[in-house]
Amino acid sequence: MTAPDGDLDALIREHFARPDVAARDVADMLTARRAAEHPEPLPATAVPAPQFPAYGVTRYHCPRRCGWWHDEPTDPGPSPLIVSVDQAGADVGAMLSLNAEAQLLALLERVERAIGEHYLTGH
Repeated sequence: MTAPDGDLDALIREHFARPDVAARDVADMLTARRAAEHPEPLPATAVPAPQFPAYGVTRYHCPRRCGWWHDEPTDPGPSPLIVSVDQAGADVGAMLSLNAEAQLLALLERVERAIGEHYLTGH
C-alpha cells in the first residue's frame, strides 16, 4: 500500500483496483447506462407547443385555434432550492434536477389550469 503522503495518483489507482470498489463502480456504470438508454417518458399533458412572440414571454395558444392565448414569463426568476429528506447529503446536481423538474411540473399545471378555465368560459 502506498504511504498517505506519497503519490496521490498511486493511491487512487490502488483504490479503484480493489475488487469490491471495481465491482461496485462497474455495477453503478451499468445501471446508469441502462437508465440513459430508457429515459422516463415526459409527463402526459394537454399543453400545446409554445411560441415566443417577444423576449421574456412564452405564449401558449388555445388548441382549438380560437385566438385565445396564455402568456408565461420565460424566466420566472430565482426559486428556492428544494431538498427532500431522502436527498439530504446528495450531490448538488441531483438537487438541481429535482428543482428543475418541480418547476416544469408547476409550469405545466399553471398552463393546463389556464387552458381548462378558458375551455369552461370560452368553448
